[in-house]
Amino acid sequence: MALEPSVLESRFTDLALASANFGFLLPHEPLLVLHGASCEARAAIAPAEAVLAARQFGEVLAAELGHRARVRLPTGDQQARLDLLSRAGMLPGPVLDAFNDLHRFDGGAHDEREVAAHLVGRCFALAVWLFRALTGDPEPMTFVHASASDLQVLAQRVAALEEDLPCLRREFDQRVAPAPLAVAEREQLIVSARDAAYEPLREADISAEVQRRLAKAGWDVLGAGEESQLNRSLGCVLVPRLGGGLRADMLLTVGGQVVGIVECKRDGIDLAEAMEQAGALAKAPEGSLPWPVWRSPLPYRYVSDGRRLLFCDANDPESHARLVSGFHQPRTLARWQREAEADGVAPTYRARQAAYLQLQDEGFDQLRIAQRGAVRAIEQALAAGQRRALVQMAVGSGASFTGVFTAYRQLHYARAGRILFVTDRKLAVHQLIAQLRQFSMPDGGRPLDDVYHVQELTAHGLAPSASVAVATVQRLSAMLAGTPAPEDGSESVAAYETAERQAHSDATPLEVSYCEALPPDAFDLIIVDDCHRALYGQRRALLEYFDAPVVGFSATPTATVLGFFKGNLVESYSYEQAVADGVAVDYSVYQIQVDGDRQSAFATPVDAVGMQARRSRRARYEDLDEELAFTVGQGPARAVPSERLAKVVTAFRNALPTLFPDRMQHGGGLLAVPKTVVLAQDGLHADEVVERVRDVFGAGDVFCRRITPRDAYAAELLREFRTTPQFRIAVVTDLISGNSDMRVMECLLILREVRSAAYYEQLLAMGTQTISSAELRAVTPGADAKAQLVVVDAAGASRHLQLLVNVTDASGQRGRAALERLLHRATDGRATPQETAELAIRLARLIPALSDADGAEIRKLAGRPLQELVTRLLDSVDSDHLASLRRAGGKRAVEDERREALYPLTEDLQLQEVLLDLYDRPAPARGTTSGSRGRRQDKTVGRRLAEFVEQSGPFNSAQLWWIEKIADVVATETRFDPAYLDSIPFSARGGTDGFLDAFGPDAAIDLLGELRRALA
Repeated sequence: MALEPSVLESRFTDLALASANFGFLLPHEPLLVLHGASCEARAAIAPAEAVLAARQFGEVLAAELGHRARVRLPTGDQQARLDLLSRAGMLPGPVLDAFNDLHRFDGGAHDEREVAAHLVGRCFALAVWLFRALTGDPEPMTFVHASASDLQVLAQRVAALEEDLPCLRREFDQRVAPAPLAVAEREQLIVSARDAAYEPLREADISAEVQRRLAKAGWDVLGAGEESQLNRSLGCVLVPRLGGGLRADMLLTVGGQVVGIVECKRDGIDLAEAMEQAGALAKAPEGSLPWPVWRSPLPYRYVSDGRRLLFCDANDPESHARLVSGFHQPRTLARWQREAEADGVAPTYRARQAAYLQLQDEGFDQLRIAQRGAVRAIEQALAAGQRRALVQMAVGSGASFTGVFTAYRQLHYARAGRILFVTDRKLAVHQLIAQLRQFSMPDGGRPLDDVYHVQELTAHGLAPSASVAVATVQRLSAMLAGTPAPEDGSESVAAYETAERQAHSDATPLEVSYCEALPPDAFDLIIVDDCHRALYGQRRALLEYFDAPVVGFSATPTATVLGFFKGNLVESYSYEQAVADGVAVDYSVYQIQVDGDRQSAFATPVDAVGMQARRSRRARYEDLDEELAFTVGQGPARAVPSERLAKVVTAFRNALPTLFPDRMQHGGGLLAVPKTVVLAQDGLHADEVVERVRDVFGAGDVFCRRITPRDAYAAELLREFRTTPQFRIAVVTDLISGNSDMRVMECLLILREVRSAAYYEQLLAMGTQTISSAELRAVTPGADAKAQLVVVDAAGASRHLQLLVNVTDASGQRGRAALERLLHRATDGRATPQETAELAIRLARLIPALSDADGAEIRKLAGRPLQELVTRLLDSVDSDHLASLRRAGGKRAVEDERREALYPLTEDLQLQEVLLDLYDRPAPARGTTSGSRGRRQDKTVGRRLAEFVEQSGPFNSAQLWWIEKIADVVATETRFDPAYLDSIPFSARGGTDGFLDAFGPDAAIDLLGELRRALA
């Protein structure tokens, strides 16, 4: 029988009073007091029971942490819980070690009592850590060794509660169920947990530790009697010995002048308050010091307790103190001095954001609206002193180019010293470097690399001349944390795939140390290009090491990512918006199910509209952190087994005429098969899939091939898949390519379990990028336009489905009938939000196949382009947009928004007929200039080309091919973007690499600039 609440409370109070080592946890979690005291009381008399109590202590503490951090944890698997908490950044190294001891320490040859005593100590260490993390109290706490009589009393009070333990545990499990938590609060908890993991320094050791860290950064600490030797080194540290009045603990000099102060404070002191005191000390009037003073007040101020280091640059506008991982080098402060003296209006990097960037818009005409918004939002965040800014951009909407453009503006206008780009794949490094080097600066057309040297970060560090560095997460880990150098192919494998494929991949939090080749002040800005959430969780120390603002780009920001950026999502461009703008295509999802030996069946999955319509984008992103929570520890991901592969592939082949009716039903043989990517489990599984595909389709070796990240010729095979008609189906085990490389893909066949919702979205993003009709026809003869991505799921991956609406009959007579039905519903005023969303998606499917004449007619009848029509429809059912409208104008504003979005369609029957007629005729070719205007453009470009060849030649036949093809693009597109070099027809000759090989790297970049100017 359960105890009465008042009796229970009284007994827990008695237990806490009897337990000097665990009683202080009573206000935070009574069960921890019970299990900790039980372990302590029985360690000597019943060690086996004490070990069990220690493990229960660890399990309850892990569940409590998951509840407080809102990390969804699996039940019954402590190792999986610890892995997930560690990946979220909740468990610093020493804490994870203590947890692991409680979970699996066997003691080896040690006596049972010794093992129990050891685990009591580990429980106490974790209890102290939790107490400090929750209260911020840093006071040292030592274990109290109780007498035998005290332990007997403790055991009696434990026994008085243990009879009610099952009931207490059930109540605890209900209490720690997942609940919402603001990501900023979660981030604060992670920081507190990290700070609480280390014992505070003794007051006598703090000054010595601060001096050691100064010396590590290159400062020369002058001893007693050496105060006159300020010019002995560029940067010197004085420990002033002055009588009377206030004085700083240490003074920093650069070039013989005092420029800053360092204050040492006892651990636990509020460093923000200490910084205010340091500010008062920095205002000491000139002449009060016996050494030359650069400026008064002294601008560079540091406060430290030996572990944490707070820094403030008073030259910043509305200066804010910030935590840094180490002291800045003397040469860095010297550079800051020079910049401040040269520009009194904007003396710092942050000041230049507001003074210059907001006034400049040169080059913005080459950006899409979403890209312009992202660049402006980033610059406004930096000007406001925000150290972390997150941009959400749908894959294919130009996030990489936005990052490159941002870097150019930071270098050119804000005069950043050096910028770091971080990605989690080697191939992405090469793509970013090529994009940076080919970027044509708007203020004259010169390549970026001509003025700002771009370099890949290697084990040898960076050249002093490097203005932009590009690095993988693995390379940074090797340099800052001493992990093995990434020479085993790991840089070719995405972190998404590592988490997906390994049941218990290493979840140990990364700890970094000072690296002379890459000091904390090496960069002024860090731009992260859509890395896996592990970088913001267990590897977050890599970013926190540098004293630089971090700008992150992510297509699917999870709770871990949002938490690291403290919820500072400065700009968002969703996948739905990208579809409406014609930047991405929609996707449809089908499901293949095999039931025993029965014939495979083909069906559509359950639509996810209901859930999607009720939840905001941020809520969906935060919920993506459920990754792996329910499958971790269950072994390798499940896959379609060998004996069922033939049935699944046969079902897929038989369904193609239904999925692509306009193409497959008109012949074309194997070349009519859409470019398809198949996701397999591993290399062996991929080989089996390749065999089955070739057998079922009756095709040769070139039709279907395997491409895995560690294959020696992966890049070459990938290029062939993108550029040759014969290679139709690629079997992969991971996201092996930059997403922009897969726009020829129209179908995704999933043959293995996908454990992560974010990974699932990344897979879909590979195929949702748009492609011009001409480029698509070059690799898929007979294709008119890419209207959608078809996803065929044979492994249950569609449980992650986040569709706004699943439109699986968007073409032909069925598509026309569905559109007609929706238009009638809208005209009658009876269209539901779900039907409005479906109407938008069906209209969006028309965008890729829209001719100029069709677009003009729709604009005339509707008063706006089709893209804008679709955008307004999607906005009218978007939960985020509607929430802002409801706050501003109430329910009436929401109703007006939906009515105005539908108005052009409901009031103009002629517009409805035009839209319906588009389903009745084949799509026209796009991307060509028609009529006399096109012929005039061709003649003009041809004349300019002949003049260029005559003046700049001679060229060999291979070089002339490149020049003439570039001229062909200019004749139709009016301008040539260097990114075109990686598309057809250039990709057939090696893309950017082939162009560089044909002319030589330096000459190629110069020639491209000259040719673009000549043809313009």
